[in-house]
Amino acid sequence: MEYYIQDIPSSHFLPIFVVSALVILFGMAYAGFFTVVKLKLVKRYFMVFAYLSWLILVGCIYYLGELLKVEPYTQKVLIGAMFGYLVFPHVVYFLLEKVHNRFESESNQI
Repeated sequence: MEYYIQDIPSSHFLPIFVVSALVILFGMAYAGFFTVVKLKLVKRYFMVFAYLSWLILVGCIYYLGELLKVEPYTQKVLIGAMFGYLVFPHVVYFLLEKVHNRFESESNQI
């Protein structure tokens, strides 16, 4: 099956621009809410806003892919990247916490 580059209608320019901006904003919102909750600067229930931002981000990425008429394989890669964006902060925080606890316990023994 061959795919050809298709022209994007000029009527899609504004929606593409707006959705692209929303991708940036909701990506920052997810990272921001996740970070401030993990740093315990706000209560834990604010994590709901992080996951809500992530869900909206996934929807925006999917819609952007539809507007840009990306190939099915590219659409799957985009959704896979969104799954990675969900999981990656959890892995980083887990590793940082383990390293911090290890070096904190070593410094207490000295």
